[in-house]
Formats: sequence, structure tokens, C-alpha cells
Amino acid sequence: MKLPHFLLFMAFSFTGCGRAGKPVEPSLRDKLAGQYASKLEELRSLSEDHIAGWPSDYDCDSSLWAGVARAAGADWVDVSAGVQPDGRTTRKPLTDCGPTEAGYAGDSATTTSNDMITGLLLGLMTSKDVTTVHRIYTYGEANNWIMGLPKYYVSRVLLRPNGITLMARILYGLSEGKRDYTIRLAPMVYGPTDGDYESHLALLSRYMEQELGGPQYGAEWTEAYLASNFPRDALAQAVAGRYNRAAELLVGDYQSPSYVRGSSSYHLVHWLLAARIVLDRTAEPAE
Repeated sequence: MKLPHFLLFMAFSFTGCGRAGKPVEPSLRDKLAGQYASKLEELRSLSEDHIAGWPSDYDCDSSLWAGVARAAGADWVDVSAGVQPDGRTTRKPLTDCGPTEAGYAGDSATTTSNDMITGLLLGLMTSKDVTTVHRIYTYGEANNWIMGLPKYYVSRVLLRPNGITLMARILYGLSEGKRDYTIRLAPMVYGPTDGDYESHLALLSRYMEQELGGPQYGAEWTEAYLASNFPRDALAQAVAGRYNRAAELLVGDYQSPSYVRGSSSYHLVHWLLAARIVLDRTAEPAE
């Protein structure tokens, strides 16, 4: 690699959090803010009778969307309900959704997965619940990062390196450096995605990386790829800093991406997170 190209690569690789997207036109932002407030109250009314205030407390993707909802502004959601006292994560609040030690198959092939854990970490990071994040980390260390059952289903229950790195960064940030694991310095590596749940996982991870700050190792290219290849995904546009495009999508006749499935409330949660990112990152600085 020639020196100028190497220097350019390094400049991209070590940028911090935040995006320099163009300011959203005021009337468009005001319209988005109004819809956000209305939809957040709609989600509250749909969730108030559910266990721990989750958008859904019965389907096997509940943990993922509870965490996303908390990050989207649903401060009534108790994300820690998706974590057992020993640190083992579950798909539903306070209970499993999947096989048990006794062999019962349940409604899912595994009791947890990388996308469930990603959602939980997002919500716990937002609520600054360092104690629960540390319980998950301790459980993972003690179990060689096999996070659920059945243990042989490694492709789902083994926490990937990205997840471990992200959790270490969350612990470091929330504890103000008191809980420091060397793996937080490892690069987050993203591969090609098809626009479905792997894309969702990458977008949520990138959003957390941005919020936590620190070295990004060139992963901005991942979000740029997702935003360019999935131009009608408002979350992809928001994470990539294309705030005007995200806002235009959200205030229009928006259709959720394919990875938003399950409870009908998840469409609302997805919309709210994308809108929250736009509104937070285009707010006028306090005087």
C-alpha cells in the first residue's frame, strides 16, 4: 500500500463516534418530532400490560426488540428482565423460549442467540445498567462464551467476537474505566449481509460503537454499504448519518425492512429507533 493511501486508511480507521450528516430541514424535523412523540405514546399503551413493559412478552424475539425499544426512548422497559440471576440471557422476559436441559424443544431452536444478546446489550447500555452487563460478561467467561442451550448448537449460542468486544467496551464506558478488558481494543469485523437480520445486527452494533466512541477501525464503510444498498431502510440511513434521507422516509409511507417481523409492535419500535437517532443527532446544541 502506498503511503498516501495508508494514511487515508488510518484517518478513516480511527475516527470517533458521531456523524457529520447535513442538518435536517427544520419543518421536516418538526414533523418527525411530532410523529415520534405520538408513536412513543402508542408504544407505551401497547406495552403497559406486558411483563417488564416489553413491546412483546410472548414471542421468541422479545429480548431483541425490548432492547431496541429502550434505546428508542421507551424508558419504561426493564431490559434486565431478559437476563437470569447468573447472567444467562433469555428470549422472553423472566423465562426461556426454547430447549431445556430436560430436552423440551419449546418454541425456538435455542434459548438465546447473537441478535437477542445484541438487543439486550443495546438496551442495557442505554439504561446504563453496568451491573447486568457485567453479569452477562461473567457468565460468558465462565461458559466459554456458550450463552444458552442446547450447547451443541454453536452457530447460534456461541457469542461471536464482535459481541464480546462490544460488551467489553460497554463495561469500560459505563464503569468509567474501572472494568477494563483488553478485548475492548479488538476490531469489530463485519461481513457482507443480505439486508435481513444480519444487516440489523450490524446496524445495531455500529450504532453502539458510535455511541461508545473510541477507535472504529474503518467500519464506517460497513454502514455506508448498508445505506447505499438498502436505500429504503431508515435505520441504515440514520446510522450512516444520512439524516435527511432517514427523516424523509420516516414521515412518508414507510415500510419496515424484512428483518422487522413478529409482533406488530416491532414495526413501531424500529421506526422509533431510527427517528430517535435522527432527532438526537440533529438537535441544536444547548447554549
